[in-house]
Amino acid sequence: MSRRFKIGLGILAATVVAVPLITAVTTQAASAVAGRNLPPNGKVLFLAGQTTPDLTAYKQQVLDADASFPRPGGVTLYTNISPNACNGLTATCNLNGNVFNFDQTLAEYPGAALAVGLYLADNPGCQNQPLRAIIGRQDADIAGALGAQYRQNLDNLIVYLRNTGRAVYLRVGYEFDGPWNCYNYDFYKAAFRVVKQRIDALGATNVATVWQSASYAKDGDAQYKFDFSNANHFADWYPGDDVVDWVALSTFYWDANYRQYQWACDNPTSSPKVLYDRVLNFARGHNKPALIAESTPQGYRTAQLDASCTNVNNRVSLGGDWTKLGSWYNEYFNYVNSNADVLRAAAYINSNWEAIAQFACPPGASSGQPGCSDGYWGNSRIQDNANIKAGFKRELQNSLFVNGTLSGRGANWGGGTNPTTQPPTSNPPTSSGPTGNPGNRNAFSTIEAESWNSQSGTQKVTTSTASGGQEVGYTNNGDWIRFDGVNFGGRTPNQVVFRYSSARPTSQAFTLEFHAGSATGPVIAAPGILGTGDWRTYREIAFNVSNLPAGTTSITAVIRAGDSADVMDVDWFKFQ
Repeated sequence: MSRRFKIGLGILAATVVAVPLITAVTTQAASAVAGRNLPPNGKVLFLAGQTTPDLTAYKQQVLDADASFPRPGGVTLYTNISPNACNGLTATCNLNGNVFNFDQTLAEYPGAALAVGLYLADNPGCQNQPLRAIIGRQDADIAGALGAQYRQNLDNLIVYLRNTGRAVYLRVGYEFDGPWNCYNYDFYKAAFRVVKQRIDALGATNVATVWQSASYAKDGDAQYKFDFSNANHFADWYPGDDVVDWVALSTFYWDANYRQYQWACDNPTSSPKVLYDRVLNFARGHNKPALIAESTPQGYRTAQLDASCTNVNNRVSLGGDWTKLGSWYNEYFNYVNSNADVLRAAAYINSNWEAIAQFACPPGASSGQPGCSDGYWGNSRIQDNANIKAGFKRELQNSLFVNGTLSGRGANWGGGTNPTTQPPTSNPPTSSGPTGNPGNRNAFSTIEAESWNSQSGTQKVTTSTASGGQEVGYTNNGDWIRFDGVNFGGRTPNQVVFRYSSARPTSQAFTLEFHAGSATGPVIAAPGILGTGDWRTYREIAFNVSNLPAGTTSITAVIRAGDSADVMDVDWFKFQ
């Protein structure tokens, strides 16, 4: 599968972020990361993109049409420093159907910060001319005026960004390890350092540097260090802590359905989520905040509800079931919420890709063929599907996000009819109070849900189908159960496993969040799960755990749903 993401002679990803409280250099005592332009109060920036027409349509059809829809934390655009191409900063620039006008977009999104991704490739040819020119090499093809023009254009860009007066996030040669960009890793690292030096020399203290991996699921040529599965991959490309402010990644595929549709025509080398986790763990290890710089459900169309391989346009209908697409969004927002200790900004590309010449791909065409140069992308505009738009709105209303004002997640990505009421039980409601053994629970052995130490809103249910004869039920959105004395014995778990039932339809989604400590503690797992159709029909789910603080002894499970009806029964859980 080839995913060559470039725009004409250059593509700049600029993200406009409506966060006037951001200062040029911000650190947060409660955060595990530190960096320039870090959002305050543990908030996450949401960024929308990625062309000027895309963003104008988002403003008119989403924001202006619904005053209660949270404004995005930012917007994404693209530019370059090629002497032979327009850059879109102060005048409209059309690069192979991608239209950019920074001044126009900034005017449409006032009071916004600006994150910029700078395209530095020179396909075709893979000569790395922009990188070599930035470094100042005296090679024959860039000696003299041409090399000087590249460097002058870089300075002009930095001055423009400085003069916006906004917090800026500059994605330097974004997707540096994507084989489609053909970057030489030594040239790239050296050029990145020069860009940082010019930012400092020109006094652009409002500009943060962003180092963005493609986090692509298929290895390229190991000789050129495009092998994502290599344990040393990120270290080989890293320019250094002294010049990198943010670490970033692209997330186009999520594990639930990517092999069924997006990658059905090719074989990945790695699970996408494994790569995403590696990027975030690299950021944590270097105390850097992380940004999802590019994300879109590639291969899907929100209006038509169909899906395709991304390297061949072989669209198939989703049978009118929007939840098959909704699961992509559920996993995207799950991931942001579960990794908010380090993921402090997340972008979404809200674009009708088919309307852009570069990303056109007629039925039956394959990536690289005439008329399908960059594979199949589809249409990811949320305003083209009422269910997707409603779920997206509720996710952004979460107070975790800049401009969010509501508590927790409330989106329902499952759709379907309202669930039936939970059947009566012979067991009377149980009042709150300690139960079970609060002193020493083995985290890796089964912990019965009814052995909670404290709870809010739940009841015990007696039934022969539950392990131990009881489970926790009558749960609604926001209810929780806490377990104290959980002993991990110095081990770090990889997954949490749990057994549950729900009378909600098997197409209807909700979330069971696992928190370290109290219900407001760090989220260590937030699996999006589906109804089982009946209270006595059970499923066991295993979900990856991350960010478990050392010394954790209490675990709280919080139920999240987008309505007020009964959600689920929880039988037991354990770690592994």
